[in-house]
Amino acid sequence: MKVKSLIIENAALCDEVAKVQENIQIVKDERKFLLHKLLEYENDVDNSHLYYKNEVASIINGAKTKPKKRKSQEESGKSSLP
Repeated sequence: MKVKSLIIENAALCDEVAKVQENIQIVKDERKFLLHKLLEYENDVDNSHLYYKNEVASIINGAKTKPKKRKSQEESGKSSLP
């Protein structure tokens, strides 16, 4: 009888270990999922901050477009001489 009770107890402990391992795997998967979501969110926030900073800088500094250089008549192939 003693051996039979030990076998039953061992089986119960094995079942409990299997449940705990399954719960651990679920938590690991959830952690990975949440980490990926967090990294995506941080990337989006960083990109929006960069965009916002660039917009504010362009408003404060004014348009930074370079004026187009005029080509001289000689460069453009149009000579003023007949």
